[in-house]
This record gives sequence, C-alpha cells and structure tokens, in this order.
Amino acid sequence: MAEIQAMARRGFIAIHPVEGAINELSGLCKFPAGWTAYGFRVPAGEKIHIRLRHPNEGWFRLIMVNKWGGLEQGMLQNLIPTGNPEVTFTNPTRETQNVHVIVDDPGWMSSKANPFTLKITRSWDPGKHPMDGTPIVTGIWAEKSKAPKGSPASAENPEPSKG
Repeated sequence: MAEIQAMARRGFIAIHPVEGAINELSGLCKFPAGWTAYGFRVPAGEKIHIRLRHPNEGWFRLIMVNKWGGLEQGMLQNLIPTGNPEVTFTNPTRETQNVHVIVDDPGWMSSKANPFTLKITRSWDPGKHPMDGTPIVTGIWAEKSKAPKGSPASAENPEPSKG
C-alpha cells in the first residue's frame, strides 16, 4: 500500500479555492494519495491561521506552501509533532498573496462518515478587503473541477461547506 500511495502522490494536487467569507469547512483526503489542498488569498500585512480538527488529528499534518510548493517568508509550519495540525501565514508584502495548504492524511483517517474540519481565523474582515479576480490556482496546482450536483463525481468530491 505504501508504494501505491507514493505513486499516487506524483503530479498535480487538485486544489479547492476557499473564498474569503468561509471560516470553517469540512473535507476528506483522496484514496490512495491521502492528501488534498486548499487555496487562500491573504491581503497585504494580514494574517491567516488554519487549524485542523478531527477525532484522530494526531495522524494529520498541514503544510503551507507557495504556488511552486516552497516556503516563503511569513509562513509558520507546525513541524514539532505535537498532534496539533495547524499553520499560519503573515503576509509581509504590500500585495495580496496566495497560499496553499496541503492536508496530509497518510493513514486515511478522513472519510465521508468521518471528515476533518478546518477552522480558518483571519486578522481581517473579508467584506472590507475585496479581492481582485486573480486566480488562486497558479504554479504547480490544478484547480478542483466542480461536478454538477447529483453526479458521481460530486458525491466523491464534496465541495467545502460554509461555516
């Protein structure tokens, strides 16, 4: 199974763009890769904190990266294995920046019956910082396609829920 999972982790990661007004969302990681990703926009000088909640959260890891999959100034990873999967980004620039959060679930603990929850805390009011039309998905990412409701793809790939 480890070899199958490693092979599934090659190539693009489908990313779910998260709009500014969403403060909580539920999701699950795909089998066999065991991960999924979310994209966020952070205005100049502002801060975002994402914390994962799940009954087995010690099995999860959150990784925050830029559009090319690397670290940038202002990104704080929780690299100490405390069992608290969380990441923070403080935008040090004078421009809105996109960040991507990978939810890593190597033990496949999330499922439709037992999804994880991401709590999103922003230092700004999304209504007071309108975002331009710049796509969140650039670089090495592939945007998650939105399947029509009722199709097999929509049941298999649920969209983030507003909280």
